[in-house]
Amino acid sequence: MIVEKWCYNQVKMSDQIQDQILTCLDCGSKFMWTVGEQQFFRDKGLQNIPKRCKPCAAAYKAKLTANHPRWWIKCSGCKKKAEVPFEPKDEKAILCEGCFLKRKNERDSALAEMGEKMPEYPPREF
Repeated sequence: MIVEKWCYNQVKMSDQIQDQILTCLDCGSKFMWTVGEQQFFRDKGLQNIPKRCKPCAAAYKAKLTANHPRWWIKCSGCKKKAEVPFEPKDEKAILCEGCFLKRKNERDSALAEMGEKMPEYPPREF
């Protein structure tokens, strides 16, 4: 797959993207960084290549989030108890993840019916 990109000096370049074999920082095993994953990284403006295989990345993320405090709230939408990763300042306006996603989808649908959409931010340049 050929992908065009702009470098810092604003020179247009054409890169031949291919699957890459990388070595995991934690376990030392080899893992594949596919063309699709590389394209996703570029589309999202991510500049660093993965350092960990998927199992080690998941374990690393779990380790990071394990030490973060979480708070219990009562969802203002469904009235169920939910856990959030931030300290609530006003419990009246806090939604659980399910209610938040439902309202977000309703908003996006209403905007689409009007011919509008939420603004999309362009990916960062490499």
